[in-house]
Amino acid sequence: MSDKEAKYRRYADKIRIFHGLKPGEVSDILHRGRVLYFHEGQTVFHEGMLGSNLFIVLSGEVDIKGRNQHIATCHVGDVFGEMAALNRRPRTATAVAQMPSKLLTLDEGQIVQSLDKALAVKVLLNIIHVLSERLETANLQIARLH
Repeated sequence: MSDKEAKYRRYADKIRIFHGLKPGEVSDILHRGRVLYFHEGQTVFHEGMLGSNLFIVLSGEVDIKGRNQHIATCHVGDVFGEMAALNRRPRTATAVAQMPSKLLTLDEGQIVQSLDKALAVKVLLNIIHVLSERLETANLQIARLH
């Protein structure tokens, strides 16, 4: 296995929306997206902004805050912003880099229109799994409050 293949295999293992993908498929997605760099304290997006893209943490750490309350901290391999990317609604939270961070961004068109249909379905199913887990966690937290 080449160094590049090994790198994309590691991405498939670490990045949840790439689970089950082959190294070549991960490479294809990464080359369609855009890599962005954020300084510590720099805002990735604000709550209420319209957004059509999701972000994957390649390095660093990003805090997610809604209504000035901490919601989550995203680490390498985590994805955030996917709800706005899929439903084209305003962002429900603010994302701020907590340290220098390297993020890959993809929009819905890059996922659905430019990828092979089978690959797009795999990625979208992985996004659904991420959202389902978040919903389950939120439901458990709500149940503890009652």
